[in-house]
Amino acid sequence: MKHIVRIAGVAGLLAVADGQAQAVVLTGPDSNDGNYSSANLAGIATAGDTVNDGTVTGISLWSLLGGATGGITTSTPAGDNSKNAILRYYLLATGAGGQQSVVSLGEINPSFGGTAALPDFVAYQATGGGLLATPELVVPGAPGRDVADLTSLQLLSAPAAPNGPGGESTSVQLTGAVANPGSYLLTTLQNDFTPVTETISGDHYTGVPLWTFLDATNGNVTDKIVITQGTDGYEVVLSLAELDPALGGNPQDLLPYADTGTDFPNDGVARTIFPSDNKHGRWESNLDFVEVTNAPEPASLTLLGIGMMTTVAFHRRRKFGAAAAGQNDGC
Repeated sequence: MKHIVRIAGVAGLLAVADGQAQAVVLTGPDSNDGNYSSANLAGIATAGDTVNDGTVTGISLWSLLGGATGGITTSTPAGDNSKNAILRYYLLATGAGGQQSVVSLGEINPSFGGTAALPDFVAYQATGGGLLATPELVVPGAPGRDVADLTSLQLLSAPAAPNGPGGESTSVQLTGAVANPGSYLLTTLQNDFTPVTETISGDHYTGVPLWTFLDATNGNVTDKIVITQGTDGYEVVLSLAELDPALGGNPQDLLPYADTGTDFPNDGVARTIFPSDNKHGRWESNLDFVEVTNAPEPASLTLLGIGMMTTVAFHRRRKFGAAAAGQNDGC
């Protein structure tokens, strides 16, 4: 397995009693780390970051993290690709009953995928009613991703990959919790999938819906992440759930291998595109690696630590053509 998830926060958290109320514990590289009861959240919410879906009211997840005010601290080891490092980070939300739900920072960051009219939020009050006994994670339009009786929000990250030489990718390696792992060449993508064509900003893209390409397995969707990587080591972490059409995922999120514009062949065998994103930092060009993996659970911290110590280096596959170096968008 190429990636072992690096823990960026403290896990194994329990709900904190505040009278009869329960607090959610926020941990990770964030200046807003702490315990938040519904009363606390109501006290810090402002007119600009209060969200109301008609049933419950709360504070936007991005605001709670201090995303717009520099509250999130990202880090990248020397020699690794540090471009748009925030796109390697994600939140693991856990409820009192053990339910887990992943939200990637790229999907809630307004500069990238956080473009929905109703953003993801942490609810603290019934709309028009009293405070909730326990805060709740709410992902509008995707109730299957919600977490009631929220006890913890852990800010985590996938490890950065070493800077690569770039250049046009010649295959896409798919691995992890997927039905059909393997190396996908251009001919494989063309022959094994029914092609889909989408028009974005006047450019006609042809490819495979990203959700179809992944064909994820092993049950639960909400606790998994998708790591995409280009030939230059640029990485983007997605939540698997944000790609699932049954959970509100955009079916236009595509893995194209051709277009009528200038992306190909400069962008290698395939790339990713997310039409709803503001900037194109999550549009991974010269894609050569995709992994679907579980977010780490608190009980697995010890095993992860042992795995990190025994892992000497990332197992990398580099099969480049003789093309000139190509870089990811990373706007």
